This record gives sequence, C-alpha cells and structure tokens, in this order.
Amino acid sequence: MSAVLAIELETGPIERARADLVIVSFCSTDRPLRGAAGRADWRLCGRLSQLIAAGRVEGHAGEAVLLPGGGGLRSPLLLALGRGPEASLGPAATAAFARDAVARGLGLRAATVALALPADDLGELALRQCFEAIVGGAGEALAVRAGGVALRLMLVAGRENGARVLEILRSARPSGFPASVALQLPGAPARRAPVRPETSRSISGARPPPFK
Repeated sequence: MSAVLAIELETGPIERARADLVIVSFCSTDRPLRGAAGRADWRLCGRLSQLIAAGRVEGHAGEAVLLPGGGGLRSPLLLALGRGPEASLGPAATAAFARDAVARGLGLRAATVALALPADDLGELALRQCFEAIVGGAGEALAVRAGGVALRLMLVAGRENGARVLEILRSARPSGFPASVALQLPGAPARRAPVRPETSRSISGARPPPFK
C-alpha cells in the first residue's frame, strides 16, 4: 500500500491553521523569536520564551518542544523544532528539518500537519528551493513508514508570500521525490506511486485515531 502526501497552502497567520499539529521552527540565534514561532509564542502567552529563558531549550538542530495549543491556537498541539544557527540553513538542512518534522508528526498520529515556512523574505529561487526541500524531506519521512499512510501537509506562508508559494506549488516537481509516495499538489494532477494490483486499495479516507 502506497503513502499519500497531500500539500495545501494556508496564507493566514499560524493561529488560524486547522490541523492536528502545528509545527514551527526557531534558530538558536533567534532572540527574540521571529516569524511563526514568535507569533505562536505570543498566542501562548510566552510559554516557549519562558523555556528558552530557563535554559530548557535553545534552538539547536534536533531540539523539540511539544506544547498544548490551548485557546491561542486552533490546533490542539504546537511542536517547536530547533534548526541550529541561522547561518547553517540551506536546502539540505531544510530537507532534514522537514523529514524530522513530518516523522515526529506521524509519531504523534497526526493526519493533518501545518508547517510554517521560514519568516525570511526569500527570493523566487530561494523560495522554490525551500519548498522543494520541504516536500522532498516530507516525502522521505512517509516513504520509510510501514504500510500506507495519508498525510495532509499545510504549508503556512504569510500573505506577502502566498501568491508566489501557490504558483510554486502548482508548477514544482521536486527532484528525487520517493517513488513509493503519491504526491498531490494544489491545482496539479496527483503524482501516483506505483502500486501492485493486490495492494491497490484506496487509503484516501484513512485517518489515524485522534489525539487522546
């Protein structure tokens, strides 16, 4: 049974994303927190900033903080992932981040994950590379899961980047995307993974159990 990765676009603020899990990133050099991480922190009354101030987390690559969404976010859970120093960011690091983010989301049994794009004002080429790295990393995380898994991945972009991101979503063809994962992009025909006849049962309606 093949996996399915359905990409969607959310141009509103991070607190409006309706997902089982919202994921934001922050760098070890982000003080104060910026972008979606800063906005989510504000909505949660500074819970993430308090953990940083207490030395519980610093934003190094691989660090993770799981917080309840509470009344500040539509999502019941917020996952903040460290990305290391800002200077280390690039396509390879972005793909690794997306792979880790989606793997953690699947581990939390989330069927819909909202992932905030970087806050930086990226040029067209950099934004395309960022998107393709995120989609590629997400696909790799799905490819290693046993059995068929369906995941809706909402990319959260600011309104200033919404039109550019949507155009990229419609035209992008991430290189090296796993053949075992069916990729669905907005406004584009779904890229189907090869499936043997005996495992061709649709999983479009499959959904992991809700969070406890």
